[in-house]
Amino acid sequence: MSRLTDFFSDRIQVNSLLIVLCFVSVLLLSSQSAASYATYLLALAMLFTVRQWNDVFQVRLLWLILALLGYLTLSSFWSTPFEMRDFLSVLTRAVLIFFFVVAFAEAQQRGQLRRWLARALAVVGSLATAAAIVVYVVTDPADGRLNGLGQLDTNVIAALVFGVVLIFVFDVVMTDASRAWRRMAMLAALVIVPAIVLTDSRTAIVSGVIGCGVFLLAHRVRDPQRFVAGVIALAVILAGILAGLIASEETRDVLLPRGDSFRPGIWAVAVDRIADGHVWFGLGIATPDNVTVDETEFLHPHNMYLSVAYQGGLLGLTLLVVLVLWVLNELRRNYADRDAKLALGVLGVALPAYLLDGHELLDKVGSTWFLFWLPVAVALGLRWRSPRQGL
Repeated sequence: MSRLTDFFSDRIQVNSLLIVLCFVSVLLLSSQSAASYATYLLALAMLFTVRQWNDVFQVRLLWLILALLGYLTLSSFWSTPFEMRDFLSVLTRAVLIFFFVVAFAEAQQRGQLRRWLARALAVVGSLATAAAIVVYVVTDPADGRLNGLGQLDTNVIAALVFGVVLIFVFDVVMTDASRAWRRMAMLAALVIVPAIVLTDSRTAIVSGVIGCGVFLLAHRVRDPQRFVAGVIALAVILAGILAGLIASEETRDVLLPRGDSFRPGIWAVAVDRIADGHVWFGLGIATPDNVTVDETEFLHPHNMYLSVAYQGGLLGLTLLVVLVLWVLNELRRNYADRDAKLALGVLGVALPAYLLDGHELLDKVGSTWFLFWLPVAVALGLRWRSPRQGL
């Protein structure tokens, strides 16, 4: 009983537990609102203890994060049509993201969060992917694609999140002190990899390969300059392979059975809307971004960077790009840290995938938290604990 009391009297451990529940809920719960309960508790816990962590406001990286969150939230006011309900919804999402990023960054410095989260995702991720495979086999979907359970109800989102989970599984295999956990993680990988392949998402499969390659390279190469050179070499090799496959008609149909999936047409329509008087500030985050191409309606522009430009114009896109570059630089500066290597792997999945998919940077707990806000939180934690944290 005393051990349980000690656990719940330690707010960092409680926050770490809530963060783990946030991510696990995405894999298990189909309702995003239900999965968000843990994020509400985390936000309240952080709000009531603000005096214990408010030194994070000395970190300049936090102000860049706040600038992006705040600006996209304010873009609700020039959305068409403007509704106060939309503004409050976006504001709530931005607040939840802010408290999550700070809580993760603070808990990360204790050192136990990564281990807890990696183990939890290895267990729950393997169970979730195994269940998804069973459903896939039993139902035999008409499109031949595996969809995830919980909130991962589309093949692309499922594959991208499974890719991040796979990186955490590799982290257990390579860094966990327990032999039993390492063996369990190896078994988890044997389940997760086929699930990603069965989603038949070319974007996610290629991005997953890049992310895992970046993560493994970071663990094998000690020098950051050589790591960067290795990543560039990996990108060139993959680009060459893909170009060769696309150049041949026989392999192109296998690689791209659905052709270009209307991407050029979708992007052209979105760019035309932005160019029509909305270049600098965008159309607003709450403006519908449905796109119709050849009488087919698509729910969003299928490109995270273009979506941010659509919502917040060049100003919003600039804030996003600067944040990504700042995060990457922080991870490079702390290259020897295991958390930095993990975050680099996750961004290795996210940044290429966002060229062809993604549309809600400000969202409740879900795929974007796995792919983007988690590595941002890692970078903030690394800078926060630095002696020269203001830089």
